[in-house]
Amino acid sequence: MTASIRSVAYAFLGLLAITAVALTITATHAGSNYGDDPRNLRSAVDLDGPRGRLLTADGVVVAEDAGDIRSYPRGSAYAHLVGYDNGVDRTGLESTRIHEILSREDESLASLLVQLTGGDLGPPHLRLTIVDAMQRAAIQGLGDRTGAVIAIDPTTGAVLAYASTPSFDPNQIANGSLSGDEIDPMRAVDRVAHRLLPPGSTFKTIVAAAALERGATSDTRYDDAASYTPPGGIAINNAGSGVCADGVSIEFLDAMVVSCNVVFAALAVELGADAIVSTAERLGFNAPIPWELGGEVGVIPSAQSLATDIPALAQSGIGERDVRATPFLMAMIAAAIANDGVLMAPYVVDARIAPNDAVISGANPYVLRRLFPQQTASELRAMMREVVLRGTGTAAAVGGLEVAGKTGTAEGGGGPHAWFIGFAPFDSPRIAIAVVVEGGGSGGRVAAPIASNVLAAWLSAVSD
Repeated sequence: MTASIRSVAYAFLGLLAITAVALTITATHAGSNYGDDPRNLRSAVDLDGPRGRLLTADGVVVAEDAGDIRSYPRGSAYAHLVGYDNGVDRTGLESTRIHEILSREDESLASLLVQLTGGDLGPPHLRLTIVDAMQRAAIQGLGDRTGAVIAIDPTTGAVLAYASTPSFDPNQIANGSLSGDEIDPMRAVDRVAHRLLPPGSTFKTIVAAAALERGATSDTRYDDAASYTPPGGIAINNAGSGVCADGVSIEFLDAMVVSCNVVFAALAVELGADAIVSTAERLGFNAPIPWELGGEVGVIPSAQSLATDIPALAQSGIGERDVRATPFLMAMIAAAIANDGVLMAPYVVDARIAPNDAVISGANPYVLRRLFPQQTASELRAMMREVVLRGTGTAAAVGGLEVAGKTGTAEGGGGPHAWFIGFAPFDSPRIAIAVVVEGGGSGGRVAAPIASNVLAAWLSAVSD
């Protein structure tokens, strides 16, 4: 009998030991995940205490504690991305990442175990993917004009620059001298992801994709006329109101290089509404952008509506009429072209870092979806390279870097809005970019030089 009791006792002791080990593992390894989970009601109301810094990829502090308030050392430069936290209202990354930068010191078992083992419970920091040198180049390029710049690494989805002007000083909100409701609406709007504009001739990359996928090649020839009048519509003219080549015919490549309105308007009608709309929707129009701060949905009318309104279809072919896009959407399209047709999911937090500089967790880039067939992406890249070498985008050129791109000058929606989308280096793209200057004029003369400055900053950063 004694032996039987002893066996049962040992069994219970073994079960208790297993339970203790399991609880310890749960507390130490899963506890932080439970604490960060938005469904945790305790975390939802307990947002006080020290919080970590936000740093750029090149080590510049863009948000940190300063006594009892948050401080933003770069002021307005990161206001739309990083946001602000005044203890009551939070925006940007200060809102979406709040649980990741809070101090881990609390009354939980996990906290107690870390303290007992000599661990540091100070607040973790977040290292962003933004390169401050590129951010500064973007803001300097935009100057006092209204616009936006976004740059993405097409191979990973990492956001390298995210600038919107005009901006506001988040320090004024953090210190209570200004409330979020008092920000000038012109300054409050995030023009990278929340501003819809007609994309103008940058949309010709989408029409070109639709044509290439249906049998066109770079040397396919089209009629070269000074204007095109769609059935039931009014004449659509080329920039300068002249012909694009010899007045007889023009190769598809050259039509892209000189951004020939007549060719692309007529081509949209020839391809048909289904082809144009289905291609645009595959590339992200009429769907939410996959971005943690959200964004406006790019718009193209339905195929049914454009099929019954041929003049609208022709104007849509040159990115006008009712077509609308954000710079973020156009940057993703440029990134997919650069990355053999594959779109990586965009992200901006590279790593969560402990106070002792150990990496707690890092980013995990992943493929979102394929936007273009590989062959289509290759042909588009070659066409866009020629735009910068000898066409409307020559002002985007950078010494020592082969740039490809497409300009746009959108007349509708309060335009002319100056656009440029592109990527570099041509042979092995590592940066894709979209620039828009609202009411700025010509994309080739206004947006392309801004892109050049940002690309040059990137080149300098990767060369150091």
